[in-house]
Amino acid sequence: MATGRTVARWTRVYVDGYDMSGVGRAIGPLDEVFDEEETTAFLDTVKTYLPNTPNVTVGTLNALFDNTVTTGIHTVMQSSGVKRTVLVAKGIRAAPAAGDPAFGGQFLQSAYHVVGEGGVFVNIPFSGWAQDATHSRYPSAWGQLLHALSAETGANAAVGFDDYTGAATTKGGFLIYHITASNAAGTATISVDDSATNLNDAAFAALSGATSGAIGFASIPAHGIVAIANTATVRQYLRWQLALAGGMTTCTFTAAFMRAY
Repeated sequence: MATGRTVARWTRVYVDGYDMSGVGRAIGPLDEVFDEEETTAFLDTVKTYLPNTPNVTVGTLNALFDNTVTTGIHTVMQSSGVKRTVLVAKGIRAAPAAGDPAFGGQFLQSAYHVVGEGGVFVNIPFSGWAQDATHSRYPSAWGQLLHALSAETGANAAVGFDDYTGAATTKGGFLIYHITASNAAGTATISVDDSATNLNDAAFAALSGATSGAIGFASIPAHGIVAIANTATVRQYLRWQLALAGGMTTCTFTAAFMRAY
């Protein structure tokens, strides 16, 4: 986990279990905007407001046109009017790493445009939270990356990363994951561990409810969001966890946790 300023080249974008970073050129704005409701009373000397329901959107994905079989952005995203699981990871002056900022959720893809003279590009706008998003009880899409996209062969025994606030929170959050590949038949389960300290492996325990469940080889590429109770305690330190079974020995994935404050 790094801190400080960064540039767009270290952004990575994942959609529905596919890495779109190789063709992606820009995405955003990554927006959280609350409607304002005027609540001015007779005795107020200035107008007053309360926040109403927020609009959360990942904006527009601009990318190179690519119709590669199975994995190309045209192949994966040419259908609009559908719910997409999107994760945007923001690396800090380097490729994204655990603890770096991440923005994600289930958004409605509202259109698919192919444009360009010379180079051919696609513009894919998103309307905001999908109506049936599993995390719709949460008003924010910002969190921290648990695991940068790479292959793992088993459980995580390393320490984790610190929460920005430096303390446990009591408002839950949601896990978002993308599995891009695995090596054989079997299952993979991605989950979140938390801890009050960051001393060693023994300090961590499973965060209740924050698990993908067993995902079979035939379902990969896979993606999903798992929201825990919005009254759940999430301890200060987090890390990714992976369980492989049934003959699967390698899993390539990325994951993030969006902690509510």
